[in-house]
Amino acid sequence: MRPNREITLPSTLLAAAVLFATIQTAAAKPTAKPQGLWVGDEQYFTEFQGKALEQTGIPKSNLTFGSSDYAAPRSMAFDQHNDLWITFGSIDASIDPVLEISYADFARLMAHEPVKPKVLITELGNTGIPFEVPYSIAFDAAGDLWVSTQYGPRIVELTPSQTKKSGSPSPTVTLTAADFTPEAIRFDASNNLWVVQYQQPYNPSSPLQLGRYAPADRAASGPATPSLLLDLPDQMYPMDIAFDSAGNLWAAGSSTYGDEIQMFAAADLTGSGEISPSPAVTIAPSTFGSLPGVHCLDGIDFDHAGNLWVSNEGTCQTKSQVDGFTPSQLSVGGDLTPSIVIEQNTRRTNIFLPGPIRFGPALQ
Repeated sequence: MRPNREITLPSTLLAAAVLFATIQTAAAKPTAKPQGLWVGDEQYFTEFQGKALEQTGIPKSNLTFGSSDYAAPRSMAFDQHNDLWITFGSIDASIDPVLEISYADFARLMAHEPVKPKVLITELGNTGIPFEVPYSIAFDAAGDLWVSTQYGPRIVELTPSQTKKSGSPSPTVTLTAADFTPEAIRFDASNNLWVVQYQQPYNPSSPLQLGRYAPADRAASGPATPSLLLDLPDQMYPMDIAFDSAGNLWAAGSSTYGDEIQMFAAADLTGSGEISPSPAVTIAPSTFGSLPGVHCLDGIDFDHAGNLWVSNEGTCQTKSQVDGFTPSQLSVGGDLTPSIVIEQNTRRTNIFLPGPIRFGPALQ
């Protein structure tokens, strides 16, 4: 729990106009279409679809919206209703919320109307309930929201009945972490929760790990005890993880050699205990112009066609961009040239310091 931390929920979040406003878009009503690529940028969110995802260029986003109260998104996820849930790294005052933007409100944003979050989940005073600093979020197969929190540290579960309105619900399940800080989280197709586990205290001679929590491993509150621990090679520090349609695990982040992406085959992710598999595929740091000690990669996600998309905040290159790699490229890895690049425009209004990315609804 953070000491001397004041919570001013009524004045900061409720009485004030906590709004998301359209920055750049065309008015239309949203309807569910194949897929849109949603990008959480430093100061705003953008959604790309159609031709923007088919060829390299400098596309205009289909929707761009932002807020003066919220910035630097850490994580985002879509629920079963296509509502967008977000955590932030920098917001007004000291509140660290998880918030929901309703799918229905995207129509208002596209019509240039400001909207308020549908739900705000925040800490109750200084109690640490349900969390203190939410880092990463993901939904399980039942629609329950899981949140990793760096202060505590812990991983918590909130059911749909607890997240249907704003407040500070007590988690249904709390997994306490005694010797690591949980960071990025993601569910695989078998409803296993995977957690990037940063050891505490840090020991440079020990590998960072990914923990796999089967449903039985997280059925009740208690110590966080994954049934499988994967030791990451080369001091890999994943910023995000994702699974392809074959169940292979992909991790993007910094390593001894620079920012790279490692793939661990599904066949190596079975069983229990502690394992140290070698990556089946590695996308080399040279792909991103990365050198040791320089961070540039952040979010990753797969589209329905099996293409891997990667947000590149531009630290390693001259501009921010989002890179796309085809399944044939992913099968070999190495020093790759992205098949498609969403490039930043000169005004930085379509992409700027992109962080988390997720595929969600394509709005029309």
